Amino acid sequence: MSAAPSKGPARARTRGPVELGLEVAFALLFVTLFAWFIGVLIEIVGSYTLWREEGELHSQAIVAQDLEYIALAPRSLLVRDTVEWSHRVVGWVELPYERVGLKRWYERLHGENAAALSQPSAQQSILSQRVGKANASLQHNLSKWVLMSMYVAQDVLLRLSVAAFALPAFVLACMVGVVDGLVRRDLRRWGGGRESSFVYHHAKRYTQWALTGGFGLYLAWPFGGFNPAYMVFVFTMLVAFTMSTAVAAFKKYV
Repeated sequence: MSAAPSKGPARARTRGPVELGLEVAFALLFVTLFAWFIGVLIEIVGSYTLWREEGELHSQAIVAQDLEYIALAPRSLLVRDTVEWSHRVVGWVELPYERVGLKRWYERLHGENAAALSQPSAQQSILSQRVGKANASLQHNLSKWVLMSMYVAQDVLLRLSVAAFALPAFVLACMVGVVDGLVRRDLRRWGGGRESSFVYHHAKRYTQWALTGGFGLYLAWPFGGFNPAYMVFVFTMLVAFTMSTAVAAFKKYV
């Protein structure tokens, strides 16, 4: 019996522009939601440990600091007035919290009448007083966490806006890296240099990390005093270097 013809290696399925665009959009949405979730967890833990005195106001201070950093660069190639855009983003996030009444709930629990609301009546039993105190403590903590979630969402979207403002710099860094890599590839090609798929694949992976991993880390960074201009400078340089290395290590003959 004749042996069955062996099949060749399966070709990788190519993705069209629509599918690629949807993947990028869903990946960006996932990174944003994940950064918001991690940021809320960090703020909740930090309010009881690292910044116990500031409490829920720590996240508010981070938002105010990000607005100050954005005010240092009031113009961008994508947005004419970055300061106005940033205040719009803050208002968009705050609007649903006001419409639902979550901010009023926090202000009512933490206002002047907060002690009176949580004060048990003398006619209540000891069990009722304990349940009332536990309920008041739970509402107190939940209202703080809700307010933290609002400020963290504002902070994440502000930093997302900063990354969008820096897109021209990343595009320029990619172009510089590609041009420099092509020159180095031609020099290696005509000079008899060696092939190295190891360098190519690792440089390609690090380029993807510089465009995504560092960006996600910046979104969830919980501490203040970090100027986003440093982030843009560091990661644009890293993207240009890794892109140049990946293109330079690409096959000499295609």
